[in-house]
Amino acid sequence: MQKKLMKTASLAFLFILYSTFSFGQSVDDILNVLVKKEVITLEEADEIKLSAAESPKEQESLLKAASNKALGVKSGFDNSDKFTVSAYGQVLYQAKDYGAINNDLRLTNAVVYVHGNLNPKIRYMIMYDFGWNKALHELWGEYTPIDAFNIKFGQFKVPLTLENPVAALFRESIFNSQSILALTGNARDVIGARAGRDAGLQISGKLFKKNNFHQFEYMAALFNGTGFNVPDNNNHKDFAGAIFYQPISGLKLTASMYAGKAKYQDSEQELRNHVRNRWSVGGEYDVGHWYARSEYIRGNDGGTIRDGYYGILMWKIAPLKWEVFGKYDYYKSDTAISGIGSEEISAGINYHFGLWSRLQLNYIHGNSKVAGNTNLLAAQMTLFY
Repeated sequence: MQKKLMKTASLAFLFILYSTFSFGQSVDDILNVLVKKEVITLEEADEIKLSAAESPKEQESLLKAASNKALGVKSGFDNSDKFTVSAYGQVLYQAKDYGAINNDLRLTNAVVYVHGNLNPKIRYMIMYDFGWNKALHELWGEYTPIDAFNIKFGQFKVPLTLENPVAALFRESIFNSQSILALTGNARDVIGARAGRDAGLQISGKLFKKNNFHQFEYMAALFNGTGFNVPDNNNHKDFAGAIFYQPISGLKLTASMYAGKAKYQDSEQELRNHVRNRWSVGGEYDVGHWYARSEYIRGNDGGTIRDGYYGILMWKIAPLKWEVFGKYDYYKSDTAISGIGSEEISAGINYHFGLWSRLQLNYIHGNSKVAGNTNLLAAQMTLFY
């Protein structure tokens, strides 16, 4: 028995190394070996093969799950299914032709998170960033009795737009789109830099399963409205909601909205509540070697209407290896004033050298009435464990 366990563990370890560094070369062969050794079932192998033709990201996740199953771990430190520690760090260098400081090197994120399953229906996560801003990002628990109903309580990402919920660990470009930064509780929002997160209660669910995906998903939540790690400063609770529709595998259409109030100083330096409403529509396509996403978002901050849109197209040259993308991004901080829009045209290349570890190189050309023509070159390294 001991010999068999050691053999299985060794096989799984080799599988992790192979899937990490030689992904896509002979996945079928590896899966066949794992089935023969009874590490995974034939059904699980078929699910991974089916995912391969539709979403490399999903295939990556399923392959990792299969190898982790063989070793009896989830990810990160080998604890248990109920308690797992994972971490990632990001180092950024940027050079630009504007601003007082035209180049710098910084540690942008050093995130450690503890997560697990208390039982098949209850999950939790605690996430802390030891980077330059040092903050508790998330702390939540969720209960999922069935796919159609989930209840989540704590501090987590606000379900607004497609891009905001995407972690920096997975985002295609180094930086968020301008409208996401300004209208989803990030760096340029009227409530300040809150990492797109808030404390609240959310219900969600997935409906109408077809083959290996659900056609409909919904989210509805109540938040403080002040952002993460900040107590509520008024008696109003903000509402956020999103719906997702997948007519076919790989194509997702979405609409989201946010209705709330924020207390901050206006132009007359009076501290009072202001309307803070947003809505967005968008879609993404993720099939094979191609990924595309586009969104339009519009916001109302105390009567000031802001809007923006972006589109990104990415070519995955080889799964877990090279990605090349182009992006157009436009944002207007006040639609009532002409000529103040800001546009950015970006190009980037990502190289994955390990599971969720990569090097990114982005070039951004900006154009606005205030700043004129600007150029930014940024390089970022992400390490995941």
